[in-house]
Amino acid sequence: MQLNYKYLICKLSIKQTMLTMKLLVMKVSMFCIMIFALAITSCAQQEKKEEKNTPTEQTKQIVMQKAKMPVDGMVCSACQSSVKKTIKSVDGVTAIEVSLEKKLVFFTYDPSKVKPEQIQKAVNDKGFTAGKPQEVKQ
Repeated sequence: MQLNYKYLICKLSIKQTMLTMKLLVMKVSMFCIMIFALAITSCAQQEKKEEKNTPTEQTKQIVMQKAKMPVDGMVCSACQSSVKKTIKSVDGVTAIEVSLEKKLVFFTYDPSKVKPEQIQKAVNDKGFTAGKPQEVKQ
């Protein structure tokens, strides 16, 4: 009789363990399904963003221009830095090279955002004498 009692307890324990395992497997499966669904949703949204950006990037082609401009009044590296900083602060200018020895400034700019004369004026407003900007062949 005592043997049957131990047998029943063992059998109940096994059933309880099996139910616990089934619940655990179901929870893990649901978690994996949720993660998979979120990943798919995220990828779908990313593809939509890329589709929206592609046409505008293809039609928007920026043509940058290069120019050089003589600048008088630069006598030291501080002057050189000041001129460079001034030109760099102008919206539409992307690259600047200032030659103290040659007293020349080379810059690359976006003609749809800024005119070379605006850059010349900015340098003149800082106390230097900027000459007429000339386009540099690329």
